[in-house]
Amino acid sequence: MLRVPLLALVLPLALVRCDQAGPPTPPDPPVPGTTQLGCDGQMYPALSETPYVLPFPVGTGYRMNLGNCSSSFHGPDGPDRYAYDFVMPIGTLLTAARAGLVVHVEESGRDGGFPNNLVVVDHGDGTFAQYMHLTQNGAEVGMGDRVEQGDRIGRSGNTGLAGRPHLHFIVTRGGWRYPYNPIPASFGNASPRDLVLKQDETYHAESY
Repeated sequence: MLRVPLLALVLPLALVRCDQAGPPTPPDPPVPGTTQLGCDGQMYPALSETPYVLPFPVGTGYRMNLGNCSSSFHGPDGPDRYAYDFVMPIGTLLTAARAGLVVHVEESGRDGGFPNNLVVVDHGDGTFAQYMHLTQNGAEVGMGDRVEQGDRIGRSGNTGLAGRPHLHFIVTRGGWRYPYNPIPASFGNASPRDLVLKQDETYHAESY
């Protein structure tokens, strides 16, 4: 009787099975818009989990002029790398992006001059929201006031190093004084529903 080595029988079968199986199935890609790393490796909160809404009233919309990790003061190596600039006329109403305690108010600067008017809100978890370049006497809150999400904060302006009328909004961790430690923010009521707001796009605040 002719004896055939066992390996000679097994190897062709194994090759057939591999050939029939085809290439391995790649993993499912992440759902678009659910997560993204910032320019320093920090993660943006998912739209379904973010504690922030746009810092202006529901039903209004404004163009986002200078975005995250972009250029000028918002460059990827600067303290304002996670700031958003919203173009809006002087006197535009601003609202709280998140509830917290007002810990700083400056409103003495004149539009086109200094100082930089701003309102700072402590969220109680080590993070702070800063609403900058307010118009003179434009704060509608005072030190120690408690604000809820959507409450009136003040009126936009053109103070400090603004260069043009706009709102400079940023969230920081561990403190609010410059140079601060910025963190990424996304907005749960923004339309279009972009996880990271895009430059030159107009965003509308929807109900939340």
